[in-house]
Parts: sequence; C-alpha cells; structure tokens
Amino acid sequence: CQITPDSNGKLEEEFTVARLYISKMKSEVKNLVQRCQGLETFQADCNKKISEYEKELGECRLLISQHEARMQTLTESMKEAEARKRQLEEDVDAMREECAKLKAAEQVQAVSNKEKAEEKEAATKMRVALEEQMDQLRDAHQRQVAALRDEISEKQEMISELKDLNQKFTLAHQQMQADYERLKQEEAEKSMKLQELIMMNERREQARKDLKGLEDTVAKELQTLHNLRKLFVQDLQVRMKKTANAEDNEDDGGSLAQKQKISFLENNLDQLTKVHKQLVRDNADLRCELPKLEKRLRATVERVKALETALRDAKEGAMRDRKRYQYEVDRIKEAVRQKNLSRRGPSAQIAKPIRAGQHHGGGGVNVIRTGNR
Repeated sequence: CQITPDSNGKLEEEFTVARLYISKMKSEVKNLVQRCQGLETFQADCNKKISEYEKELGECRLLISQHEARMQTLTESMKEAEARKRQLEEDVDAMREECAKLKAAEQVQAVSNKEKAEEKEAATKMRVALEEQMDQLRDAHQRQVAALRDEISEKQEMISELKDLNQKFTLAHQQMQADYERLKQEEAEKSMKLQELIMMNERREQARKDLKGLEDTVAKELQTLHNLRKLFVQDLQVRMKKTANAEDNEDDGGSLAQKQKISFLENNLDQLTKVHKQLVRDNADLRCELPKLEKRLRATVERVKALETALRDAKEGAMRDRKRYQYEVDRIKEAVRQKNLSRRGPSAQIAKPIRAGQHHGGGGVNVIRTGNR
C-alpha cells in the first residue's frame, strides 16, 4: 500500500474540516452552558420575588386582621353609646310625664277652687277618670315608644352588621382579586419560562445527539488515521529496506520529505486527540449538569401546578363567599319584611281625653285606633 500526495492532501483537508466542525461544536456547547447559567440566575431572581410577594401578602393579612379588631371595638362603643342615649331618652319621657301630671293637678285644683261644694263629687269623678285616662295614655305611649325604639335599635344594629359584612366581603374580594391578578401574572411568567426550558431541553437533547454523532465520527476518523499511520510506517519500512543500497542523496531527500509528512500527520493526530479528550470532558460536564436542570425543570412544573391549584381554590372561595353574602342579605331582608308584616296586625288603642263639663258614663269613653308607623 502506498500513499500518494493527492491522498495526503485530501486527508489534510478532511482533518481541517473536522477541526473547524469541532471548534464550532465547542462554541455552541459553551453558548448553551452560558444560557443555562443565565436561566439559573433568572430562576433564582423569580424565587426571590415570590418570597417577597408572599411576605407582603402576610403583612397585608395582618393589617386586615388589626383593622377588623378595631372595627369590632368601635361597634361595641357605638352600641354602648346607643344604650346610654336610650336611657337618657327614657329619663326625658319620664320627666315630661311628671310635668303633665303636675299640670293636670294644677288644673284640677283650679277647677276645684272655683266649683261649689255640690260639684266636688263630679270633680272627684272627673279627676279619677282623668287619672285613668292618663294611665292608659302613658301605658300606650310607653309601649309604642318602646316598640319604636326596639325597632330602631334592631334596624340600626342590622345596618351596622350589613355594613361590617359588606366591608369585610369587599376587602376579601379586593384581596382575592389582587391574589388572582398576581397568580395570573405568575402563571404567565411560569408558562413562558416553562416554554423556554422545554425549548432549551430540546436544544440540549439535539446538541447531545449531534455531539454523540461527532464523537463517533471523530472516533472513526482517529481509527482510520491510526490505520493509515500503521500502513504508512509499514510502507516506509519496506521502502527503506528496498532502497537501502540506492544513492544516499536521493535517500536523504526522500527520507526528509517522508519525515516531514510523518511529523505533520503526528501533529494532526495529537491535535485531534486533544480535541477529542476536550469534547469527552465537555460531554461529561453536560451530562452532569443534565440531572440538575431536569430536577429544576420538574420543580418549576410542580410550582406552576401548585399556583394553578391555589388560583382555582381562590376562585372557588370567592364564589362561596359571594353566595354566602347574598344568602345573608336575603335572609336579613326576609326577617325585616316578616317583622314589618307582623307589626301591621293588631293596632294600639288610645282613649280620647275627657274634657271638663262632659258627662262621664259607664261606656262614655271614646277610643281612637292608631296603627304602627
């Protein structure tokens, strides 16, 4: 077997193309590693932002709890003030009633002074009837005032409860809306990041396949080069034995050219061996990094699923709170309507006052009928 200069040139061209292809693959592998590092940094920043958002959410919830406690304290204070106001109104009503009694006694005294002795009995009867009528009026008035005050107190309490409930549901709805927007934004970011990771994984798989094919090609080329080197050495030995007795100058010139070719081929072989070792090391590093990246990808997917579950739970909780709020409002409206209907039944009876000079008989007390307002 003999190697011609044309075959040497083709072999050198193939080695040059292989070196260029290997350099290109090394640069692509380095770019892929740099992109993986950038994605890791981005993921760390995202985790840090998520932690900060969760901390702010906890602070907002604590602030809402504090405001709710303060609202409860203010509600209790308002109830106490309303009770004091009601007590003062009852005292005022009692004083007015006492004044009315004093005025009636004064009128009776004036009439009794002007009346004659034979009219004392009529005055006594009139005073008794007037006192009875005053008692009836006082009782009816007290009942009506007490009923109206109870109704006003109940409605004010109901209004306060509705306001507190409405404010609570409003705050909860705003909080859920903010959480929904935040989770929606995080879901979009995680989806984009997941797509990037999937594309990066696909490119990494493709690069691994290309690198494996390149390793096989380089191994074949190295084996071919090794075989050619052995054949070249064998051919050189045979030719050296055949031309041992030829002219020294020609032998020296031929051996010098052959030595140069051998040196060139050995240098190429050393370079290819170094490049192959470097590619093997890079491949090993990438294979070591691959489980970590896959683990991070799975963690990201699990985080996205957890965020989707939390978002769905938040939506369901908001729907339940809205239904419960509507149910409470309907129940309170129904209770108010039932109370109003029950108060429209029997009405209070107030006696008509007896004036001086009128005849007071057994059934002479006229009554008027008033209904609740």
